[in-house]
Amino acid sequence: MDEIERIIEGCMECNLCVSDCEFLKKYCDSPKDLARMFKDSYREKPEIAYSCNICNLCEVICPEDLNVGEMCILIRQRLVKEGLGPLPQHQPVKRTQEFVLSDAFHLVQPDPKTGKCQRVFFPGCSLAGYSPSLVVSSYRYLQERLANTGIILGCCGDPNYSLGEESIFEEIVAHIKKDMEKLGASEMIVACPACYRRLKENVPEIKLKSIYEVIIELGLPAGIKTEDWSFSLHDSCPTRYEKDLQESVRALIIKMGYRIEEVEYSRDKTRCCGMGGMVPFADFDLAAKITQRRVNEFQFDVLTYCAACREAFAIEKPAVHVLDLIFNPDWKETRLTPPKTGRKRREAQSQAKSLLMKLMGT
Repeated sequence: MDEIERIIEGCMECNLCVSDCEFLKKYCDSPKDLARMFKDSYREKPEIAYSCNICNLCEVICPEDLNVGEMCILIRQRLVKEGLGPLPQHQPVKRTQEFVLSDAFHLVQPDPKTGKCQRVFFPGCSLAGYSPSLVVSSYRYLQERLANTGIILGCCGDPNYSLGEESIFEEIVAHIKKDMEKLGASEMIVACPACYRRLKENVPEIKLKSIYEVIIELGLPAGIKTEDWSFSLHDSCPTRYEKDLQESVRALIIKMGYRIEEVEYSRDKTRCCGMGGMVPFADFDLAAKITQRRVNEFQFDVLTYCAACREAFAIEKPAVHVLDLIFNPDWKETRLTPPKTGRKRREAQSQAKSLLMKLMGT
């Protein structure tokens, strides 16, 4: 039984999820209502399936553990197979994906000091698009403390998965596996929550850790200057069920001497930043409303460990990445910078590759 049938049969129409979801409020009276519409006429309004953040909060709230996001992914996959998806307005996503999946961005290298590779750092395309210097500083930190640490610069395929492009996503995962085999690596350190989720679910044979867990184990770099500062902490959707990752981030922040505001919707109940599921491209007004609702929950500057979330919040409020606090002494200025456009993001991604190649001596 697929998620559409599960929701039609299992939804009690209690609407607990609807009260917490701007997408459901806009497009249906209940998940059962939405599922029936999808079953009978999903082709008529394909933008509806593309307007869900796929954040999984509904599954946490639902007494029956039903997941509207899984249903929307299923419909997106059907639309793609029928040539009706992605939507024309997803072209900016397609352009970005063409770039991050090309040789212009892709980089696979063992540890330049030893020529060997036990593990790799996989920073992801979002962090590279946000801050090339954070990518390089993070890799240098790992390389100095963990011998035989190589690098794979690329995309985990999460945007393609979110668009319903199942076959392209599977190809991306297969390429990552080949890159790991080429290097002889069995471990991977990731910086991006979306990468963490996609790789954990689809490449279980790789020993996976977040860079935040690794920094807790190895210790913070010397010379970090802390400020008397409070932050509102945002957990990104992909970490919803990743308690160890969430705890390692909090431990790092506390160890650096900063204060954290824990908002009501955090950890497994965290709300989306608005960027999830590529929603801004399908329904910009809805995505903006979701972002604004989340921002309104924060009393202080926003601190997150997802580059995409940081960029979403930076439209409305000062926001900074956890890695900025560790590796960027100018983070107070950075927190005020606006998000990058698609072109500027690609330029930053190119710069990340250039800086890494220079570090590698290639």
